[in-house]
Amino acid sequence: MEEYVTLEEMLCFREEKVRIQEELRDRHPGEAVVALGMNIPGPKKTSPHILLAFEEGEKTLDRLFPEKGLEVSEETEIKEKAGYLRFYSVKCPDALFIKSLMIQVEESHPLGRLFDIDVYDADGRGIGRGALGASPRKCLICGQDAKVCGRSRSHGLEELCEHVENMIRLWLKEETD
Repeated sequence: MEEYVTLEEMLCFREEKVRIQEELRDRHPGEAVVALGMNIPGPKKTSPHILLAFEEGEKTLDRLFPEKGLEVSEETEIKEKAGYLRFYSVKCPDALFIKSLMIQVEESHPLGRLFDIDVYDADGRGIGRGALGASPRKCLICGQDAKVCGRSRSHGLEELCEHVENMIRLWLKEETD
């Protein structure tokens, strides 16, 4: 059975995200908070394939933080119909450095375009790609600025959802070959 998310459920999910970020910041002052989610268009935010892609994002960050000498003081996650989120409180006051690492993941991993990795500084301010001179996220279909395509609805929802599913299938095939 397909599980579609209502607008109210998405808004509650976003509120929960903010609440968890604030709790982590309160418990770990001076640390950056990283939130890993998924860029999934449309009202269906979860599936077995999307979960596998999300878990790959978790594994990637779980390897990356120690490789870069970053200590995670706390992790928590949400897995519900409205989506998947994993939070990391990272013992590093340099949120720009962390954001640069997350941009590298988003741009180099085969599923990186589907990862939505937000970084918040010790004061809770989100660090955007522009703070590092990075270009905006690209559209899944045509490679133009994703926000421009989204606002103009350049691509149909069915086309976007099919493209996401194909990206995950291709990654799974490459993982098993």
